[in-house]
Amino acid sequence: MSWRHWITDARTGRVVAPIDIPSFSWQMSVSDFGFTTTAKNLGEADASNLTLPWSQFDEYDDQGRLTHRATPAELNHMLSMGRRALCSAWVYDGVADRRGAPILWGVLGEREDTWLDTTFPLYSPMSLLDSRYAIRDGVFRDTKSTDTVSWTGLSLRGLASNLIDLATDGKNGGVLPFDATYMNEPGNHQRTDYQAWNVQNLGVKSLLTNIANVQGGPDMTFRPYWSDDGHVRCRFLAGSDADVYLDMDHAPLALNSFPGGGSLEDLTISYALPYQRVYGTGAGTDASVLTTLAEDLTSITGSMDPPILREMTYSDSDMENLSVLKPKVRAALAANKVTAMQFTGSIDVDDTDSNGTLLHPLGSFWPGEMFYLDVSGFPTLPDGRYETRLMEMSGDQTSKIKIKFDVMDALF
Repeated sequence: MSWRHWITDARTGRVVAPIDIPSFSWQMSVSDFGFTTTAKNLGEADASNLTLPWSQFDEYDDQGRLTHRATPAELNHMLSMGRRALCSAWVYDGVADRRGAPILWGVLGEREDTWLDTTFPLYSPMSLLDSRYAIRDGVFRDTKSTDTVSWTGLSLRGLASNLIDLATDGKNGGVLPFDATYMNEPGNHQRTDYQAWNVQNLGVKSLLTNIANVQGGPDMTFRPYWSDDGHVRCRFLAGSDADVYLDMDHAPLALNSFPGGGSLEDLTISYALPYQRVYGTGAGTDASVLTTLAEDLTSITGSMDPPILREMTYSDSDMENLSVLKPKVRAALAANKVTAMQFTGSIDVDDTDSNGTLLHPLGSFWPGEMFYLDVSGFPTLPDGRYETRLMEMSGDQTSKIKIKFDVMDALF
């Protein structure tokens, strides 16, 4: 079981050449991912950077003798910024494709070259859409631009798919190897206010985030797959209007943890203290700022052993209407008014059952999926089955994967 990596064409997904990356780390959440070897400061504290030695691209014979040293032209072609991408796949016994299950795909960003190596970030599918705007070609003009993009009668993921299509195939030269899976899927939602003059607020990643964050908004993600023998593509996936979570069409994966063993290793339970009061502010300046308050002091005034009072703030400087601001502040209180707990742990994706069958190979589960956690013997947790969602996973070049689950109410 191992990782394999390929340089691909960024626009078409065509596989260009295999590449060896012996040491790296990666992390993936519901909607995005990061991939890094040695981080260098390129002015972006959150950049995920790959550092590769130039010797990586030299060719050797079976005796380890150098047969060809990559020329500057060959290196610049292989690592062309904005033209090449990296696909990483996990290979295991029984995988459907001999190349492995594609896990990560991202476009090579701005390089920093030294005498010894090169360093560059990878741009994930979601981050690529941060530099695309919901503007139709040919409608943004000198003087005034009055065009409006609008859709009615679509599902939320249908709206998202139409945005992705507009940002890629809908633009001259905008093609990316993305599948806008739910184009024009019918539903009860609309967007009629993507106005060209408001371009600074029409970044497609931001618009997708807004759709995901509305009440009842679905999970969204891109997942790579082999479209044929020579290409990789990224399929846009999202929950439906009826079921906002991803991958709900199969039974949850069950993991267990008990003293000294279990498929869920290194179990840790983290807690977050509650807040009893939220101060909310909206639009305005100085004394004219719109304000509202939400509080629930039940745990303090109605308990023989009360916790300390904790207060927090919520701010939305664009919110001018109290009837809209107040529910948001109440929602912030509701999400934070009880003690929360969160499970983290790790699994080995090479683990097998008594018959030698892999239990949970990488690529058979993804962030967003439901899990059953069967826990017994933990010092501060009642024995039982806990149903939760996988929110993040991370790892390195090995088969050990760290996993983090959704926040839930604590049991005390």
